[in-house]
Amino acid sequence: MALVTLPPELRTICRRLTSTEVEQLPSLLPILLKEVGRCQEPLSQSSETSSEASVLIHKLKTHITSLLNGRTSQGRFVGAALVKAAVETGGWECLQTSGPWVNGLISAIQKKDPAVAKELFIVTLTKIFTLMHDFPTLVREIVTPSLSGFVTACLRVLKPPTSRKVGKAPYSLVETIFEAISTLIPLHPTTLRQFSGKFRTELRPFLAPTVSDKVLIPATLQASSRRLAIRLHMTAAKGGDSTEWTKYLEGLVKVLHSTADQVFRAVHETWESTIGYKPQKVNFDAEPQGSNGDSEQFPGWVGVQAGGERIIGLLDFVAEYLRCHTRVAVTIPITAITDVLTRISSIKPPISSKERTDLGMNSAIGREERDELWAVFPDIQIAVMRMHLALIQRMGKNYIPLAPETLDQSLRILQSTYRLPQARTTTSVLVKEILYLCGPTLPKLAVESLSLLVKCCCRDLLGAVGYLPKPKPQSSTKQNGQKPKTISQNADAFLPGKSQDDMMSVSLSAEHVSASEALLTTLFSHLPQQFIPSTLRSQMVKTAILCRNRDAQVASILHPARDRSGRTTQVILPYLTQQFPRDESVEILRFNFRPMATGPSTEFMEIDGAMAMEDDEAETEAKMNGFSFGQEPNGQFSSSFAAAAAPTTQSTAPSPIPTRSAEPMQTPFLAPSSETKIQSESEVTFVEPRSTSTSSLKRKNEDATAEISFSKRVEMDITRASVAGTAPDPSETTGDTKTPTIMSASRQGFEDDSSGDESVHLNMDLDSDDEDDDE
Repeated sequence: MALVTLPPELRTICRRLTSTEVEQLPSLLPILLKEVGRCQEPLSQSSETSSEASVLIHKLKTHITSLLNGRTSQGRFVGAALVKAAVETGGWECLQTSGPWVNGLISAIQKKDPAVAKELFIVTLTKIFTLMHDFPTLVREIVTPSLSGFVTACLRVLKPPTSRKVGKAPYSLVETIFEAISTLIPLHPTTLRQFSGKFRTELRPFLAPTVSDKVLIPATLQASSRRLAIRLHMTAAKGGDSTEWTKYLEGLVKVLHSTADQVFRAVHETWESTIGYKPQKVNFDAEPQGSNGDSEQFPGWVGVQAGGERIIGLLDFVAEYLRCHTRVAVTIPITAITDVLTRISSIKPPISSKERTDLGMNSAIGREERDELWAVFPDIQIAVMRMHLALIQRMGKNYIPLAPETLDQSLRILQSTYRLPQARTTTSVLVKEILYLCGPTLPKLAVESLSLLVKCCCRDLLGAVGYLPKPKPQSSTKQNGQKPKTISQNADAFLPGKSQDDMMSVSLSAEHVSASEALLTTLFSHLPQQFIPSTLRSQMVKTAILCRNRDAQVASILHPARDRSGRTTQVILPYLTQQFPRDESVEILRFNFRPMATGPSTEFMEIDGAMAMEDDEAETEAKMNGFSFGQEPNGQFSSSFAAAAAPTTQSTAPSPIPTRSAEPMQTPFLAPSSETKIQSESEVTFVEPRSTSTSSLKRKNEDATAEISFSKRVEMDITRASVAGTAPDPSETTGDTKTPTIMSASRQGFEDDSSGDESVHLNMDLDSDDEDDDE
């Protein structure tokens, strides 16, 4: 107990602070922080006792206070770090005695210390004020008297007096101040109300910067400044914060429209406002410009590029408005926001060079300004999709009435921006969220319109794992009987290469790959599969297998595609069990799912997942579309369930798979009919295609009944009778049993734009016994 009350680290840290020079303390700071963290019990105990621990704690606090009030910047830096560690570890006992520490930190902010030290001072004070919020007595005694001084010190750092020869604060320090103030505003809005106007002025250059500002603002600083500007509405008078929030947001929408009037002046817009906005007149004799006196929120800009950046910044600002939490209920102007988004989405840029670029363009605008507009316009479209995503995340299911229109706008944007990886990533995330809302209810035309996005998704995933075919060089052809012009060609392209050389890999970000994988899974689970074209679904299944996407494969099995006769043409459960043999969800699916339950029993082959594990029994390799679907990315392996070349001899090998109990499995995938029969794995008959041009199927064992001593097939009604306690009729269980008969073999290929290979899938029918017919 004594060791817990007085840990050895407490003596050690006091000895280090006493015996070490102040200039050398920063190098020992990691050790000091670790030792303070291990002294939680003595730091959190009352200091009124006269024990040795209380004496050492008092000594430690005295050392920290002397470091904060010292003359060296190294000592103040170490003292601030120890204060933060002590208040986090000791809790209320350290907070109630932190008054001298707070005053020392506020005075240290105004000294000529490095920016990293001032950042630590601000972070430490913010932590202390946040921890004290749960204790009204500490708020009244420490926070309220010192909070105004802290904010005043921060404003002096942002805008130093002209009399002091001090440069501007670095962006990292400015970002730290903005984050600290935005953290404290919800806790003390009344105290910070008097400073709201000054902070709005300081935030002005960072909210939506442009190239006209001639400075580069980090994205993190832009985000922190926007969060602070949004939370300033909390400092309004009682009951006016909701009105202030809506008023400021509507003002941003008006600035967006006025900026779009200048940037889009080269286009004849067909958009009509739903909120009654009338476009302003544009001076075609001067460059596009805005925010010169008409808005006090943002600095001015000149040029199409700067105007496009301003639109992007404003769209991200509005999106941040929707992400930030509010203290009270607010009214979102949905009509005004969707109106400006519709305006931008209604502009259709030229997709190809063959399309007339002057169609729908203003003849009073030169070609240079048009090219500059189409260069920045894809970034504006991506910002529009981010805005839609923020609306969906804020509104949830209330966004369902707007989801179909948003899906149409997003797909129309993708047609002109699919070459950009960022556009494909944003579209994948947005469409996934839309499909979560209304995917199962989409009509056939809406599902078919997703074909471009599906192809882009599959291509990105295949390229990420190295299965993307290289584009073949186009062969030159004669025109009008004349010999084509001589062009430079790569002689190495005519040399024969390996099959691996025909594939290429594409470097994509982790966010891009993750968005594509999530979208592929959603396409299987949240779309009406009967509306997806067969070739497109085959490409989706092929991509899921090659990319080893477990979630997408499971979704494709649970949501199969059926033809007009109600049967499933793709059975990929063996591929899934080979790739993930130890996955619990796959094991559950393997022992419970039966393809025959998805359609008529006479049209399917029941492929047990255990067949996929017989790699040692297979002698040939199965190839589909030029790939081995169950292999590792850089290798090939055999598959016992895929069609292989027919050998010259026939052989029958006993199955090493243990037999399963003949009791009927209670699963929703099995047909409830009493005429259905159960066949164990030990009676599985191996089949293989004939080595003929027609690829017809042939059994390995022509007379399976001669070698099987007894039947493993049990009728479900007999099993149910045995479970009920009645003895079955011997004549019903020892009768002659027929072997499964192969009814048909269908070839279903994974077809895409670059490959026409096909794969073989077998459909097996379990014949009923003649004795059942007689009965």
